[in-house]
Amino acid sequence: MTTETERLWRARAKQLDAYRWALWREKYGVVGAAVRVIRDAAIGFKHGIGAWMRATKAPESPAQRVLVLHGSPKLLAQRRKSGLIEALRECGHDVVEVAIEPLEVAVRQNLLYQPPRKVPLRYYAHAAYAEWLARHHKPSLVLSERHGSLVSPFLRLSLNIQDKYLVHLAHATTVERSQRLGMTDYDYYLLFGQSSLAALQRRKFRFGTTKAVVTGSYLIDQSYNIPAAASDLRLLVLGVGPDKEKREGYRRTYSLICEWAAKHPNVPITFKAHPRSRADFWRKAAATHPNIKVASPDVSLADALEQSSVVLNIMSNAALEASVASRPIIYVNADEDSDPLEQSRFFGECVTDAKMLDERLAWLCRHYDKALHGTRAFAEYHLAHGVRGQDVTAKAIDSLIHGQPLPFIELEGTIG
Repeated sequence: MTTETERLWRARAKQLDAYRWALWREKYGVVGAAVRVIRDAAIGFKHGIGAWMRATKAPESPAQRVLVLHGSPKLLAQRRKSGLIEALRECGHDVVEVAIEPLEVAVRQNLLYQPPRKVPLRYYAHAAYAEWLARHHKPSLVLSERHGSLVSPFLRLSLNIQDKYLVHLAHATTVERSQRLGMTDYDYYLLFGQSSLAALQRRKFRFGTTKAVVTGSYLIDQSYNIPAAASDLRLLVLGVGPDKEKREGYRRTYSLICEWAAKHPNVPITFKAHPRSRADFWRKAAATHPNIKVASPDVSLADALEQSSVVLNIMSNAALEASVASRPIIYVNADEDSDPLEQSRFFGECVTDAKMLDERLAWLCRHYDKALHGTRAFAEYHLAHGVRGQDVTAKAIDSLIHGQPLPFIELEGTIG
């Protein structure tokens, strides 16, 4: 006799098929989607057979820890969650950090336990790896940050059988258009603010029902509660990721800021690189412009903001931290990318050349307090709880571990 749990597992695989087809068809059309179905089915069967041959029975062991599941080994190495993890440890929790591995790596390294229910072969490797994650580190709760992972639905099912939760941490706002954000198959989804919730509610395709909780940013703590800036002009430039740095529009943006710096040698300019960027452009600029310097990777964003009076942001989520730190922001971008953060709505028209930058900075120096109004409105729109975000997030996780209810908004899936 088929139990309700077994029907749920079988249905989840069919729903995943429908969800992936919908995403592919929207992006590539019918023919392109069909090609990807065939390709991914072949890969899924290959990994599934390997996992089926290697998976072992999961041991029974008591749940003891909070498992923090980073999106990749690189993200684990960045230690961006160190503040949140320390806050959880101060609450008395044993915390273990691991990175979610690519599926082929999980199969090759035998990070596999037999799924507790039948799973189609095309998803067997996902389910076997999920069962390993749900059992191996003896988690009482799993915190995940990997957007769009097909392991997540099976990890949730495996945990729910054990009466445990899968909690997803948004590592930025969820206002971007990335199709990965359509995955919402988590017990709880901790979001930065109302803009993130509204963006998820507007999405055409969502997989899985979740309880959305607006906790603020776990990256923001009291270190961003910094004194008001001095009256002298000191600029902080927030860099973009290495993928954007390769594009002509973003290279033009860097050049226009550098052009402005050359005409104003008495204004100190600090460049804060994206964690994955080598900052080659700005290191060369600093070698020829004495007023430009590249912040050391050891310098925290909070410290860099404290030493600045105005922030130039291109397309970085670090603008959120700048807004909480009450630093006026100027939106500078010579690329044609749309801005999911809606910076123009709060900071004025996007600056696209050095002349506009000169005019905007001149205006800002005369109307500094007025510029701060836009900064505060931006922070309130995108973030909840301001500098208390990390503390509120840690307390929400602690409440879930202790079985205490949280205020939430039900977010229904749109597939299946």
